[in-house]
Amino acid sequence: MAAPADVRSRPPRPPTTARAPIAPRRRPVQETAATPEDSERDALLLAATVTLLVAACIPYVRVYVGLDFLRPLLASALLSVGLAWACRRAGAGPVSALVVSVAGWAILSSVAFLPDTLALGVLPTLASVDAGVQLWLRGLELIRIRPSPAFAEAGMLFVTCTGVWWVAHAVEGLVFRLQAPLRAIAMAMVLWSVPLAIAQPGGRIWVWAVPLLVGAAWLLLVAGSADLARWGRWVGPDGAARGGAARGRQVMVGTGWPVAITAITLGALLGGLLPGFDDPPWYQLRGAGGTTITTNPIVSIRPNLVNQSDTEVARVTSEQPVYLRLTALDLYEGEEWTSTGIRGGDAAGALPLETDMAFARQLDVSIEARGLSSAVILPAPYHPIRVTGDLGDRLQFDRTSATFTVDSDEQVATGERYEVTAAIPAPPPERLEQSRIDQVDPALSALPENVPEAVTDLARGIVEAAGASTPFDQALAIQDELRGWEYSLEPPQGHSATAMESFIEQRIGYCEQYAGTMAVMLRSLGIPARVAVGFTPGQPVPGEAGTYRVTNANAHAWVEVLFPGLGWLTFEPTPRTDGNVLVPTAANLAPTSTQREASAVPDAGGLTPDEEQRLLLEQMGEGGELPAPNAQSGEEIGAEEGGAGPLVPALLLGLVALGGVAALLASRRGETHLVPADQVLAAVERVQRAGRGLGRLRRPHETDVEYLDRLTGGAAAGARLATAAGRARYAPLVPAAVVVDAEHAAREVIAALGEGVPRHRRLVGRIRGLSAAARMRLGGRLRSGRRESESAGPSPVERITRLTRRRTLR
Repeated sequence: MAAPADVRSRPPRPPTTARAPIAPRRRPVQETAATPEDSERDALLLAATVTLLVAACIPYVRVYVGLDFLRPLLASALLSVGLAWACRRAGAGPVSALVVSVAGWAILSSVAFLPDTLALGVLPTLASVDAGVQLWLRGLELIRIRPSPAFAEAGMLFVTCTGVWWVAHAVEGLVFRLQAPLRAIAMAMVLWSVPLAIAQPGGRIWVWAVPLLVGAAWLLLVAGSADLARWGRWVGPDGAARGGAARGRQVMVGTGWPVAITAITLGALLGGLLPGFDDPPWYQLRGAGGTTITTNPIVSIRPNLVNQSDTEVARVTSEQPVYLRLTALDLYEGEEWTSTGIRGGDAAGALPLETDMAFARQLDVSIEARGLSSAVILPAPYHPIRVTGDLGDRLQFDRTSATFTVDSDEQVATGERYEVTAAIPAPPPERLEQSRIDQVDPALSALPENVPEAVTDLARGIVEAAGASTPFDQALAIQDELRGWEYSLEPPQGHSATAMESFIEQRIGYCEQYAGTMAVMLRSLGIPARVAVGFTPGQPVPGEAGTYRVTNANAHAWVEVLFPGLGWLTFEPTPRTDGNVLVPTAANLAPTSTQREASAVPDAGGLTPDEEQRLLLEQMGEGGELPAPNAQSGEEIGAEEGGAGPLVPALLLGLVALGGVAALLASRRGETHLVPADQVLAAVERVQRAGRGLGRLRRPHETDVEYLDRLTGGAAAGARLATAAGRARYAPLVPAAVVVDAEHAAREVIAALGEGVPRHRRLVGRIRGLSAAARMRLGGRLRSGRRESESAGPSPVERITRLTRRRTLR
C-alpha cells in the first residue's frame, strides 16, 4: 500500500492578483466659445420660455375687470426673465442673478405702484419700503375680502405682480441653469392655475389651456433637440453620420410639432367625452331648502360696468323708462357690499311686498330675453307685484329682496317673454319729510368698525352745508353732491388705505363706487340704505314707441333708501355720461324720463330746442326764408289794408339791428375777462348762436363732437373746435395756443355757415341768435332767483314771460 503523498511537497500555486475596478470613462468637457447653433438654441429657448409665461398669465382676465392689469403683469414676467437671462449671458452666478433680480423688482414695483416715494424718479427710498409693506398688507386683505372678478386695485395688483416676477425668475433658472424643462412647466402651471381656482366657474377651460399647452410643447421640443445633440452625432441606417445638433432640431420639429398639435387639438375637442366630465358633484355643498344664491350677485354684473359691451340683454316694452333691477345688496362688511342670501319662493299669483308702501304708481312692463341664457337672477322693475308670460311658471321670488330667480339648470331662451306688473313707489314729498326711521331694523343701517373716518366726516359735512335735517333732505343732499363729481370707467389709483378713501379723494369713479359710498354715508347718519344692481332703462328703439334696447353697457348700481310705510326709494348718485339714468328730485321722486330726455333745459325764455326750432321754421316759411314783419301769405310788404307801407317794417328792423349790435358788444365785452377754458367755451357758444339763428339748433344731450360734426358736415374746423371744447371741459389747464386755435376755428365755422346765405338772412339770423342767447341768460337768472326765493309761486316777471310765450306758440 502506497504511503500518502505529502501535500507540503506540492509546488505552491502562483498567487492571483486582484483586479482593481475599472473607472467609467467620461468625455472631457471642452470649454469652447458659443457657436451660432448654441446662440440659435438659446434664443429659441428664451422665446419658448416667454411664451409659456405669457400663456400662464392669460387666465388672470378672470380675476380682474378690464385689461389694464395686463401691462404691469406682463412687464413683471418679461423684465424678470430678461434680467435673469442677461445675468447668465454675462457670466454671473445664481446668487448674483438673484441680487440683480431683487433690485429690478424693487425698482419696477416702486415706479408702478409707489411713484411718490422715489428719488430722482426711479430710485426706491426708505419711504418706498414703508409704503410697500403697507401696500402688501393691504393687497393681502383685499384678496381675502374681494370676490372675483374685481377691479385692479393697487394692493391686489402689487401682490399679483410680485408673484409673477418670482415665478418667472424660477422658470428661467430651471430652463437655462438646471436644464429641467418639465419642472419649469410645473412651476408655470402654478401661476396658471391660481386664477382658475379662485375665479367664479364658467366659460370654456380650453380657452385658457391651449396657449399653455402650446408654450409647454414648444419648450419641450427645443429642450429635447439639445438632448439629442448631447447624446452624440445623428447616424443613418447605414451607419453614416448625418449631422449633429442641427439634424436633431430638424427631427424634433419635423416630427414633434405635428404630434403636439394633434394631441392639443384632440384634447380640446374630445376632452368633454371622457366619462364623468361635467357631471354634477357627488355631494352638493351648497345649501338646500330653496336657497338660490349665496354668492355676491354683483360679481356677475361687475365686468360689464367697465367693458361696456353692446351685447343686448333684454328688449323692454314700457310706457316710460324704468330701471331693471336684479337684486339688492343689504350687507356691508369687509369693504364690500353683498347680499345676505336669496331664497326663492313661489312666484304665482299676487307677490307680497317686502315692506309697506302707502303710495305707488302701477306700471306694466314686458321683458323679452335676448342675452339671459346663463342668468340665474332675472331683471324686473321694482317693486314687482305680479308676473306672467312664458317664464311665469318657472320663476321663483324672494320676498326679502324682491328678486326673481330661475333654477341654474334651466336656461332662459332668447325670445322668451315675461310680463311684470310693478308698483313704483311715489310718495308725496311732505310725507317723506315726516317719515321717521328710528323704528327700522338696525341691521339696515349697520356698519363695520373699519369704515374710514374720512367718509363719515364727509357725509356730515355735506348735510350740514346743505342745511339738511330730515333723512329725505340728507339723502338728496348727498346724491346731489356726488353727482357733481366726475364719472370714469378708469379712475386713477389712489394711495389711501381703502378704496373708498381713494374715491372720495380723487372724486372720480364708476357707478359701483358712487352707489356703495353713498349707501355707507347714509348708514353713517343712521339712515337705512342699501345698494341695488341691475340695468338702466336702455335706449329707445327707433320706430317702436315705448320699446327700449337694454345691453350690457347699461349695467348699473344705484342706492335704495327705506322710509317706513312708504317703501324703498331709489336715489341716483352716479353722473353717468350717457344720461341714461332716472334722477329723483325733491319735486319728482319717481321720474318718468331719463336725465338725457329731461335735460332739455328750457332756453329762450322757456322754449326747448325743438320748440324754438319749430317756431323758427314756422316763421321762415316753406321757402326757408324769414318772412318780413307783418307780411301775409301771397301779399307784398305793406299791402295790408290800412298799413303804413315799408316804413314800419324798416323802423322795426332798424330797432332790432341796434339791439343786436348792443347785445353783440355786451357779449364780446364779457368774454374778454374769461379764463382760457371759458374763452374756448365762449367760442363754442358763438357757433351755437350762429347755428341757432339759422334754425340749426343743438339737440338735447348732443355732445360737442356730435353737434359740431353735424353742423359743419365733418369739416376740419369743427373737429378742431370740438377737440378744444373737450379739453376746456375736462382738462385742468388749457394752454393759450388752444384758445387761439379755438377762436380761429370758431370764426371759420361761422364763416362757412354764412356761405350761400343771403345777407339779409345772415343779419336776421345773427340777431335772432344773439337775442335767443340773451333770453337764455335772462331765463337762467330768473330760474336762479326762483331757486333762491322762499316763495312758492312764480314771480310777476315769470308770469308775464310764460303768458307771452304761450301766446307766441299759439
